[in-house]
Amino acid sequence: MKKLYYYLVMMKAYMRIGIITFTEYPLDSIIWCVAMFAREAASFFGIFFICKMLGGLGAWTLYEICILFGMAMIPEAIGQCFFDSVWNIGTFIRDGTLDKFIVRPLPIIMQLLGNRYTFQAIITIISGGIIIYYGIYHAMVSFTIGKFLLLILFIICGTSINTSIYLIFNSLNFWIIQGNDIAYLVLTIRQFAKYPITIFPKVVGITISYVIPFAFVSYYPTLYLIGKGTVFIPICTVFIAILLPLIAIWIWNCGMKKYDSTGT
Repeated sequence: MKKLYYYLVMMKAYMRIGIITFTEYPLDSIIWCVAMFAREAASFFGIFFICKMLGGLGAWTLYEICILFGMAMIPEAIGQCFFDSVWNIGTFIRDGTLDKFIVRPLPIIMQLLGNRYTFQAIITIISGGIIIYYGIYHAMVSFTIGKFLLLILFIICGTSINTSIYLIFNSLNFWIIQGNDIAYLVLTIRQFAKYPITIFPKVVGITISYVIPFAFVSYYPTLYLIGKGTVFIPICTVFIAILLPLIAIWIWNCGMKKYDSTGT
């Protein structure tokens, strides 16, 4: 219990440092927020106008696409906000930062995740929430308290799945000199999950459903929320959200066992 309290205190300290960093240069942080918002807005309006012209995508209406897009945005933004340091694993291995983590009296993974908080991504979380609300309101989706709680569960599970996938592929840096290249390829594949997978060739749907399950971050949860999915979707989503972190931590631990200082 004492150790848990110590870890919580350290997490609070890391977040305080993140807030100080965020507010140290206000103009820089504002510009960063605007840039992140503009990036997501450009992506959203691109899809919005395409759907508007075509009357939807496949069997999905414009407003259902809005829900899908928002469901993809929020877990990604939460990951950027609190777990973005997984993208620094390769750098930490090569520049010796990981050596410092090893000699400190904290779990290395905690130090890794606490190394950087990108609070600018909060604006993306808010934007995603607005887009989901807009889609639900206009799609006339029956939205009960139960579905709202399920929406929160899906967002938590989506964040777990997203972050675990990134940790898995960034941990390849323990074995591959430029493992980041593979991780960025995976990040590109994630873009497919912003659209109904039925509009893509089957190989894409299989890949993001069973190989790199980004579809369980947004597509399948949205399918269930709009009444087009079965009860197996929440069950499978929760199962994957529990299984993937276990796999990610196992791969991370295997990498740490192989690690023998800078340049591994």
